[in-house]
Amino acid sequence: MNKTTPHLRPLTTTDIDRDLVQQLFTQPSTARFWFHPPFQNPKAAAKFVKKHSQSNRIISMVIQAPVADDLTEVGLIELVELDSIARTGELEITLLDQFQGKGYAQIAFAQMIDFLFTYHNLHKIFLLVDVDNAPAIHIYQKQGFTIEGTIKDQFFASGAYHNVYYMGLTQKQYHKITAD
Repeated sequence: MNKTTPHLRPLTTTDIDRDLVQQLFTQPSTARFWFHPPFQNPKAAAKFVKKHSQSNRIISMVIQAPVADDLTEVGLIELVELDSIARTGELEITLLDQFQGKGYAQIAFAQMIDFLFTYHNLHKIFLLVDVDNAPAIHIYQKQGFTIEGTIKDQFFASGAYHNVYYMGLTQKQYHKITAD
């Protein structure tokens, strides 16, 4: 295991992972851009973790990064709504606020995309991103995702409806990008 770059590990039902999820979904930045209501208590976070670590339609990975010569849990990246027939799924990522802007999301995103196309043989990965979330859009485009459309008033957060971009990346596009 390389302790100089972030890496992914499966989400588990441990207290560490439950606490990470609780922190992620109570920070305002996650609520603003993931459009998931904050957990009201640890029991709700535990229920989320159990579902997301055991479902065959969700692939959840904890993002660990080097902090003070040790690996620390800094975020979560998931493929949800896995359709095993169409071989598609929606990708989501969130980091704890104190670890944003350090390049962890970009590296974790690249690792997850490679994992999904290589080991799960997905045909297409898609995501929904708030049109105002410029940093995330930039990361997604650097990974090869393209905007395929705009969905109006898709989510309600912070007292308002939000438009989102539907962005996608096919396995064929991914292999073309990574071969260059």
